[in-house]
Amino acid sequence: MGEMEHAGMPRPDPDAAPLWAWARWVDSKGRAHTRPDRRYPGFRNQYDGLELLHLRVDENRVLCTDFDQYHCVINRWPCAPLDADRWTPAEYDRWLDEHWDDPAERKRLQYRANAIADPKRLPDRWIQACLWTITPHDVVDIRPACGKPDTIGNHG
Repeated sequence: MGEMEHAGMPRPDPDAAPLWAWARWVDSKGRAHTRPDRRYPGFRNQYDGLELLHLRVDENRVLCTDFDQYHCVINRWPCAPLDADRWTPAEYDRWLDEHWDDPAERKRLQYRANAIADPKRLPDRWIQACLWTITPHDVVDIRPACGKPDTIGNHG
């Protein structure tokens, strides 16, 4: 939440909690998608009875983060550079040892450099999005989360 405010997205209400969404996901063949394939086996029987919202939100209202890096933010761990996946395990361990006790402000700078990301900068990574509100104008489509493709229907 603090990073959203730092990025110029102030909390609209003191009790507001951010909403979470996928901006991009990657299938088992490494292909990046901005819309989920509801036939994907990972969706089966997990979301029965739920609906999937397809949103189009102005980028100034969304904070995007690299899904694989975000665990560092949640756990207050150091956040290695994005190219760390090319390091050997020994190099990665050495980097973690050197940065484990970094002060909070230094870790915040790591998060801003390595977890908070413009999706264009990471074309083949899972990207999650946080936003404060969804307006009716943001909703492009509503479909059952699983099952046969459907068109927008009567949703109350």
